[in-house]
Amino acid sequence: MLMYLRKIAFAAALCLTSVWFIACNSHTTNEIEEVTESNAAVRSFSLSANTNLMYGLDSVYFSIDLVKGLIFNADSLPYETAVTRLVPVVVTGDGASVIELKVTRANGTDTVYDYITNSTDTIDFTNPVNLRIVSKDGRAERNYTVTVNVHKVKSDSLAWGDNGRTLLPTPFAAPEHQRTVRSGDTFYCLTSAGSQYCMASHSGNFAGLNGAVMNIADWTRTAVTFPFMPVVESLAAADDAIYILDTAGKLYRSADGGASWQPTGLEWEYIYGGYADRVLGAARNAGSWSIQTYPDATSQPLPDGMPVSGASVPVYYDFPMAANPQMLIVGGRLPDGSLSAATWGYDGNNWAKISKRNLPVALADVAVAPYFTVSGKSWAPVSRATLIAMGGIDSGGNPTDSVYISDDYGFTWRTAKKNMKLPAYLGKFSGAQAYVMSSTYHVADIMPKIARPTESWECPFIYLFGGVGDQGETRNVVWRGVINSMTFRPIE
Repeated sequence: MLMYLRKIAFAAALCLTSVWFIACNSHTTNEIEEVTESNAAVRSFSLSANTNLMYGLDSVYFSIDLVKGLIFNADSLPYETAVTRLVPVVVTGDGASVIELKVTRANGTDTVYDYITNSTDTIDFTNPVNLRIVSKDGRAERNYTVTVNVHKVKSDSLAWGDNGRTLLPTPFAAPEHQRTVRSGDTFYCLTSAGSQYCMASHSGNFAGLNGAVMNIADWTRTAVTFPFMPVVESLAAADDAIYILDTAGKLYRSADGGASWQPTGLEWEYIYGGYADRVLGAARNAGSWSIQTYPDATSQPLPDGMPVSGASVPVYYDFPMAANPQMLIVGGRLPDGSLSAATWGYDGNNWAKISKRNLPVALADVAVAPYFTVSGKSWAPVSRATLIAMGGIDSGGNPTDSVYISDDYGFTWRTAKKNMKLPAYLGKFSGAQAYVMSSTYHVADIMPKIARPTESWECPFIYLFGGVGDQGETRNVVWRGVINSMTFRPIE
């Protein structure tokens, strides 16, 4: 019996020991779960809608870095957005006993806002704000730094920073003449100094990675010998060849980048430019003007009001209501020597004046680029295709720094707003050539979202080659411009 009782006592003691161990173990586990920082986690952070401030404010995405305790909007708000009176929306997991936002000011004073008591208080996010969360049971606490990012530059401005300036791809320190054209995928830049000529060529994209400036060393420069006296400014290009006039008006063709030239047998006063594999020009015979093409040798009378020189370098695009690609020229000189403010289009068969509202001022030798403008009172502005006309010479023979905009393929023109104006340091000019090239932007250090963020995108830049300055000098320069927002990572 004694042995039996001892066995029962031992079993009871073992049972009590097990119960005590399990109870202690259970208590420890619960304590870890209660004090873990996840109980003080911010599940989402946003801003309340305020259309007086900005459309789509409540749609701005904020990333939450739980490891570093950071909350921020990777896609910055538009330039000069007022962030002094924003209403935050804070969502925690299982509720919280404390949600406080502390604003520290430059004078050293702090203001603490109790979000639970009043969630509609406006907060000044000019500087980073501290967000303090305490879990519902008070056992866990976490602090976050909330930053509302705002663009430092005007997103809708056309910027021509001096760091985007480079020289023409020429060996001449002071070229006397210059012309840059595009044939297919190759650019040709012809410059001259005295009796010397250089043809620089570049195939493909000459825009640098992440907005780096054009590298002159990437261009192939070759000395060119002409068997005639060329008019450098008449250089033009079709898809398969380049063309030029001599001082007597004879038209020459080169299919090898200017290494050799063959006469076409035509005499023209002016070359408008190339369309596919043909080139178009203005010819005059016994005082009568016509438009001719080569090599298909067509001819038609010059339409009334069409320029015979000084038009812009052609712009090409697919017009939504046209079967064929369109070629546009803007401005120029009429047969009587006066200037034009109109836009003319060519569809592969016929020329027609297409502008219903012309340039505000008649101009010759204006540079035109097919580019973009940005509009919209929103954190996600809308870009639209736009023709931008820059510089040119006015009826008084003076170069200008004018900028005009057309959002409808040259049908109507208006004076550009201040954000699209040329900066004073570009100076006044005429006869420049404008081309658009895209730089590939790549950003690797992006805070991941639920979906993988955009890491690479194409940013279009305007490259403005040469031209003539207000002192009559050939400008040995290539300026580069961009709408600021194009350099920002696309908003998702």
